Amino acid sequence: MGKILALFVVVGVAMWAVPKLKTVDFLKTKIEWQIDRNFPITQTLLEKTIQSLINDTYLLDLRAIKQALEGQPWVGNATIKRLFFNTIQINISPKKVAMRWENINCKDKAAADCSGYVTDDGVLLIPQKKIKSDAVLARSKVDAMVVSELYQDYQNYQKIAGKMRIISFSKTHIDRLVFSPNIKVILGYQQKKRRLVRFLKAYKKLRKKISKAKLNQAAFDMRYPKAFALDL
Repeated sequence: MGKILALFVVVGVAMWAVPKLKTVDFLKTKIEWQIDRNFPITQTLLEKTIQSLINDTYLLDLRAIKQALEGQPWVGNATIKRLFFNTIQINISPKKVAMRWENINCKDKAAADCSGYVTDDGVLLIPQKKIKSDAVLARSKVDAMVVSELYQDYQNYQKIAGKMRIISFSKTHIDRLVFSPNIKVILGYQQKKRRLVRFLKAYKKLRKKISKAKLNQAAFDMRYPKAFALDL
């Protein structure tokens, strides 16, 4: 009789536990992620970012989830949709890479913190995961203000240069540009826009006198008041 009673107890507990486990699993918030495969932040990190916000399926604050995700430096936009009462879809759009970046103070170029990217809002990011990019190469020290100034100057220089494409820009105590394919220009640290305009005028005139092959490998030093040095 005791064995039979014990058996009923076990069966009863099992019958009570199974529906409960199913209910718990059924109420758990499910997320369908849509992330670019080249995104430099892992899905795991994004999940940790919003973990505390998805515990209550019925009271999900989609706006708070969106704000938390967009607080991550690489996230440009997070679009969130509720598919079912316990399922949401999150589409992550990354910020655009405006420049590749190298740290001028790094001795070991292969070190993880010696290279990174400047986003299209002028922010320097150094992720562990590197992505492929053919954006212009920027060089500077690790300083948010310097990088922001570098990005703004690059935009101004490229606008002035027009069709001549900048492929590299180094900002140290002086500004140095490299135009495609390999035309080096030293602007210095004063009157940089004026010196760039002067270079463009000089380059246009020299195209009629010097072969394209030589001119495309030339180095211009524009740090003279009314002249420049040319190294062919």
